[in-house]
Amino acid sequence: RRVPPRFTILPMSHEIMPGGSVNITCVAVGSPMPYVKWMLNSEDLTPEDEMPVGRNVLELNGVRESANYTCVAMSSLGIIEAVAQVIV
Repeated sequence: RRVPPRFTILPMSHEIMPGGSVNITCVAVGSPMPYVKWMLNSEDLTPEDEMPVGRNVLELNGVRESANYTCVAMSSLGIIEAVAQVIV
């Protein structure tokens, strides 16, 4: 049976010190299993040929400014998005 993607772990927003580091986890399931990528505005942060299935951890180091990072989960049955805010 085919199931559209849905998030099981939504990315959390974080408040960090300037120059700090943070890992943001995003997990999605579905059938077929969705690919999961991270985006900053309209820029892909996950290389197309290394896009993981189901789970993607965004590692940010030396963060200097606040930004909204979007986790995108996609399969042939749909695309869903969730936003994590990083506040410096």
